[in-house]
Amino acid sequence: MLEVARYVLDASVAAKWHLRDETFVSEAQQVLDDFGEGRIRLIAPQIIQHEVSSAILKATRHSDRPLRPTLEEGLAAIRLFLRYPLELFSTSELVYAGYQVAGHLGCSYYDGLYLAAAELTSTPYLYADDKLRRTLRERFPLAIWIEDYRHV
Repeated sequence: MLEVARYVLDASVAAKWHLRDETFVSEAQQVLDDFGEGRIRLIAPQIIQHEVSSAILKATRHSDRPLRPTLEEGLAAIRLFLRYPLELFSTSELVYAGYQVAGHLGCSYYDGLYLAAAELTSTPYLYADDKLRRTLRERFPLAIWIEDYRHV
């Protein structure tokens, strides 16, 4: 039996599953489709639940953009997201490693948690945060930019 590919999922990808006017929505949707069909496994620090929920809430405050969710639609999106069977790391397991990775690479502590999860598990890190992309600049070999995601 073939082993299923595994990725550390960043909130920047997962949020695009629910925010349809973002960039790279089709690429993020492919990740979700592959996950839903069992072609890949997704792991993440528990903080992903808070970060995706925060992104959805923030989106509800931009009613000037036609595809943004209402508060009720946002709550439904959060409920849906929380039902996805992601394999979650306790954030407390990643505190020190996340801090060290963030300090070394110059990214946020929260990004460091995801990167530490990737390092600790030797798992590719899938992300769609352009600011982080500029920060990493090829310095984190496990990082896979959303446009480069291709499940085989």
